[in-house]
Amino acid sequence: MGQGLSRFGTEKARHHAAAALVAFALAMLPAPAAHASFPAKAAQLAEILGAVHHLRALCDTNEGQLWRNKMIEMIDRLKPDEAGRQRLVKHFNDAYYRYRNTYPACTVTAARQADRLMQDGQRLSEELAAQGYGR
Repeated sequence: MGQGLSRFGTEKARHHAAAALVAFALAMLPAPAAHASFPAKAAQLAEILGAVHHLRALCDTNEGQLWRNKMIEMIDRLKPDEAGRQRLVKHFNDAYYRYRNTYPACTVTAARQADRLMQDGQRLSEELAAQGYGR
């Protein structure tokens, strides 16, 4: 159904560009010293990554574990303590299952929601990088 996303007004090239931008923004995050606290934006980004992980797979984008791997990269860059890591993973997993229950099939609405989430994720990644988190 990867071709189906185009019918929903979502072009494959735009998604690859958005994925590359989020990946770039995550790579640009500066690494602080290991600490327990991290901004609420990191938890929001973890939720977005979990939701996008479900929605993009649902709509057959053939990205495999891309968004799960981006979550792992974010944790590696933020270097939270174990409790912080577990909170971030919980945010990712909770969003994944919440979206899985809400969107059991790829629809126009699901594809549009994935687009919105990817835009929000890009914005949050850039804000975190600007605040000096994660490099």
